[in-house]
Amino acid sequence: MRGKIVSYDSSKGVGKILIKNQGVKLFFVDNWIDYETMPEIGLEVEFGLENNKIIDISPINFHGSLFEKLNEKITYVLPNDLKIKEDISLDYCLEEFFEQFKKITLKYKDLLSSTKTLPYKKIKRFLLTAYNNLLEIDVSINDSRLREIKNSLDEVEYYYNKLQNEIKNPIYVLLEKLVLNKQKNYQVLKKRFNDNKSLITESTKKTNILEVKIEKTKNDLSKLNPKSKEYKELLNTLKSYKRKYVDLLDMMQDLKDENKIIVKDIDEFEKIYHQIFEKFFKKETNILLQLLNKEMDILAYQFDTILWENAKNSKSIQHFFKESKIEGSYSTKTFMKYYLKNLKTDKMNEKDSELVEIFNELKVFSKNIVICDQKRNRAREIMMYIENLDHDSDVKIFDNLKEFVLYVKENDANIDMIILEIEDTNKEMANKIIPFLEKIGVKIFLFSEKLNEYLNLNSLYKELKNFI
Repeated sequence: MRGKIVSYDSSKGVGKILIKNQGVKLFFVDNWIDYETMPEIGLEVEFGLENNKIIDISPINFHGSLFEKLNEKITYVLPNDLKIKEDISLDYCLEEFFEQFKKITLKYKDLLSSTKTLPYKKIKRFLLTAYNNLLEIDVSINDSRLREIKNSLDEVEYYYNKLQNEIKNPIYVLLEKLVLNKQKNYQVLKKRFNDNKSLITESTKKTNILEVKIEKTKNDLSKLNPKSKEYKELLNTLKSYKRKYVDLLDMMQDLKDENKIIVKDIDEFEKIYHQIFEKFFKKETNILLQLLNKEMDILAYQFDTILWENAKNSKSIQHFFKESKIEGSYSTKTFMKYYLKNLKTDKMNEKDSELVEIFNELKVFSKNIVICDQKRNRAREIMMYIENLDHDSDVKIFDNLKEFVLYVKENDANIDMIILEIEDTNKEMANKIIPFLEKIGVKIFLFSEKLNEYLNLNSLYKELKNFI
């Protein structure tokens, strides 16, 4: 959805967004996702809604700027006194990892100009349920267009989930996997450290054995005559044990001293790399996830649109809607309404309760349109034209002006657009209600086949196409 910031208090992090046809809503800076541009009055923004609360707010040109940020050169300087020098640069390591995700993001870059989205992560389960149910009724709706969009959606979702799974790993694991394991000098020192550690462990075992042998030999010597041949031979053995013991202790100390230097160098290298890596990794990941998520939501809307376009033209599905008494446009929202209507409230499970929330969100995303025209067949033609432009629109038709006025007065807060056919007989009443509707932000289209000062039918269709 889109709107304009009309107030913002930076000290409290709270502001208001004016939303077309829906009035003003509060937002909080915690839900602002552009870290380089801060909220300011007059800024046009786009955002999502969750439980009727504004989330994921960003400037209108945000996704274009995200691509610029995604391609920014990584610049960093390692301290000159670092003992371990990098063999493969950090930017190369990150580019190598992110290349697959960037490739997919760029593949669907042109989608991002669209403002029509569905919250795919939330609606996925029901959207695919509707898709599978409709295929059971008429498999022919799964034409090449629908398959192509679904394949694209599956592709973007696959890489979105793959990146999400990667970032579940602790940052030090990712650093080791993506960067440090590719640094030969680092790996040489790590190997040296581990080899030294193994030698120390092995030497410790040998010194323990020698200690036992030395004590036993000393004990044996105490029982012999110092002038005997056996004593002299055993004394030489004891000296040999002691020399080996001292040599092992010296070697172990050298290895320990070397490992102290190695571990200090490695720790310093890891610490500095960790700070640099975490900063750039989180930045790139955040950008990619936002772009992939937006592309997914747009593809979900396109998939939903084509699915129901095809369903609307299917005789079998038309018959099913008629037999099941499903009223409304051919859309996921209508199908969900039908599904929820047949659920017993006291037996709803957690997933069904989630569907109620999703259904309420979809109502927010769709336009509520009222048509008043004495020629009901013409009004139906206008309604069909609107549904072709946006299948999620809720369209209500009146052929009686008084009933229309009464409905509008009772439901003005929920109406986004009014289409009114003007004749000499209803001009006076229309002129009374129009200023009120304009004041509350309802979009009004007035048309007439007889009065030249209003839109004719062809002009009306053109205006509706531009608006919807």
